[in-house]
Amino acid sequence: MPWSKDHKTQTRKKIVDAAAASFRAHGAAGVGLADVMHEAGLTHGGFYAHFKSKDDLIAAALKSVNETRLSRFDEVAAARAKGSGLDLAVDTYLSSRHREHPESGCVIATLGSELARERGSARHQIGENARAWLERFAQHAPAATARDRERQAAGAFAAMIGGLVLARTLEDPHASDRLLADVRAFVHDALSSDTE
Repeated sequence: MPWSKDHKTQTRKKIVDAAAASFRAHGAAGVGLADVMHEAGLTHGGFYAHFKSKDDLIAAALKSVNETRLSRFDEVAAARAKGSGLDLAVDTYLSSRHREHPESGCVIATLGSELARERGSARHQIGENARAWLERFAQHAPAATARDRERQAAGAFAAMIGGLVLARTLEDPHASDRLLADVRAFVHDALSSDTE
């Protein structure tokens, strides 16, 4: 029986989805191509029919995750008052659920420091992901001027990423939850004080 017309597209998506979860859970260096293909339910030999290299796969996974997460943020933020979309992002990002599930969370928090030391398409894509979030958050920040909204977005996003990374380092779940709550409160205070 011949393959359907979209078989190659569906197979590529399976590989990208498996890679996105694996790289976020274990780091890009901690996951081999054979691991990704196994997670996708495919043989290792089929990899090169879809990607030129592991770097190419990492970039594709980063782009896919970012497009999905930006779209989800846009849907939620569109239904909220100006500024409150960013507030909701802060609360969702700095949550115990996000802390406990890196495989489905922010690629910048899980892979940013690792990929910042690399060169190539994955390094370029992680930068594009960060830029896209900074722009999106600036659109939803409460400040009056464009420059102040950019500043709010930068400060909020940096605190969110740093807070999540720190929370993941703490073994005591109560201490980790307290840290997440403190960073949430700090970011909310910073955003509201900038609009007064």
